[in-house]
Amino acid sequence: MKFGQLLSKIEGLMINSYVNETTKIELKNFKSLVLENKNASTMFYIYTELSKKKGYDKTLSEAYINESLRQVEKIIPKLKTQKIEYWVKDVVSENNYKDIDNLIYNTPDKIMENIESRKNLIKTLSESTEVKTTIQLPIETLMNIANREISSYIENLDEDSKRDLSKVLMTEDVELSKEFEDLKVKTIHSLSGINESMDDITTKKLQETINQIKGEEFSKINYVRLYNLYNNIN
Repeated sequence: MKFGQLLSKIEGLMINSYVNETTKIELKNFKSLVLENKNASTMFYIYTELSKKKGYDKTLSEAYINESLRQVEKIIPKLKTQKIEYWVKDVVSENNYKDIDNLIYNTPDKIMENIESRKNLIKTLSESTEVKTTIQLPIETLMNIANREISSYIENLDEDSKRDLSKVLMTEDVELSKEFEDLKVKTIHSLSGINESMDDITTKKLQETINQIKGEEFSKINYVRLYNLYNNIN
């Protein structure tokens, strides 16, 4: 199995585990099968880095892709993924890393496809991480986001957001819990500073949400909800 497809299946499994409340089990599997597998963990790193917006110019993007491919060529002959493939065998997922796979597992009959994939990767790497689309949402919608059920929330995520979520699920709780407390403070500050004419009902809902955030304890589901709310406000 191509590694990009395998990685997509892993991400899908982790997202589903969040809904099915099996995250702790799957995190242990991820640690033992991927993170503790030197070659698999290196491939995991290379793939995720190649799919990020880095703000590189075209020349640097080309060089980054070429060096990544050079590193992968050394890993592929030693890469063993049978146990990982068995772990995710029942997961159905689109390949979110098709462009990277095309360059790594290239064949002479797909030259044009490989050229397009390289162009797509250069475009992604060239995009600035500073660019942020501001989504203006009414306060009523923000309240709904804050209290939405996680399964419904996940179903409505785009592919980029799902990848972000999967990375959150793979992050250690100790690290996230520290970020969560900072995120609570920033979100409450943002909600408190909303300046718009609101009726009594909406004002009450806003205050209820602030109070709810103040009293929330860390969990990954609360982290994701709060992260989404904060980024929609700002």
